[in-house]
Amino acid sequence: MNHPPIAVTIAGSDPGGGAGLQADLTTFTRLGVHGGTAVTAITVQDTRNVLDFSVLSAEQLRAQIEVTLADLAVAAIKIGMLGSVENVKMVAALLAEHPHIPVVLDPVMVAGGGGALATEAVVDATREALLPRATLITPNGPEAARLARTDDATQWGQRLRERGARNVLVTGGHEGGDQDPIINRLYREDGHMRAFELPRHPAGFHGSGCTLAAAIAAFLARGRDLEPAVIEAQAFMNDAVARGYAPGHGQHVPNRLCPHGD
Repeated sequence: MNHPPIAVTIAGSDPGGGAGLQADLTTFTRLGVHGGTAVTAITVQDTRNVLDFSVLSAEQLRAQIEVTLADLAVAAIKIGMLGSVENVKMVAALLAEHPHIPVVLDPVMVAGGGGALATEAVVDATREALLPRATLITPNGPEAARLARTDDATQWGQRLRERGARNVLVTGGHEGGDQDPIINRLYREDGHMRAFELPRHPAGFHGSGCTLAAAIAAFLARGRDLEPAVIEAQAFMNDAVARGYAPGHGQHVPNRLCPHGD
């Protein structure tokens, strides 16, 4: 292969570049991966909140994904906001046709500023159709609670695995106090759980979940096994958050432009 490995993001567009497919592409590039895209939705948002969004049809989304998979040697797929039940079901069906490609699903439901990005019907369709098609899902606490249908954090990993998710990384940024470290928990398909402790940074961040999921997909595209990919992606995200900045009048964004480890 005389080109970088290739990953594709299936996600919504963020005009401010803090989250969504723009965040994914920046992450891919920073980690040495060529990024392709399939746009699921056009959002009207800034670093404070989502004001509006318009979801592309399943036919439009399918055409983007099919032409990309036919043309490029895609080594990993990252999925973010899908926006409609039809898009969820269509993407699940397409993934079933390409079972050899690792898939990282970031089940986006709410924007960093609190705006809703998924109806309950979309959450239900994600639970039933898409979880079994993903190599790894990366919900935060509130997303895990909705998908697992329980507020009991000790049950999230088991419930999501019972729903068909192969591997689950529950991120802990929404749990604990301001001075507590963040605890991410990886529930592996072999039944083992591993906890990772990360420092908590004081600023509120827009796009940190996108950054983590895209980084995992990038490392999978580069040939890493799942757990090493998760470990390296967490280190990349922590560096990016530690060097984060506020480009607008709202939340900070991770600095995905800094060379990792420098």
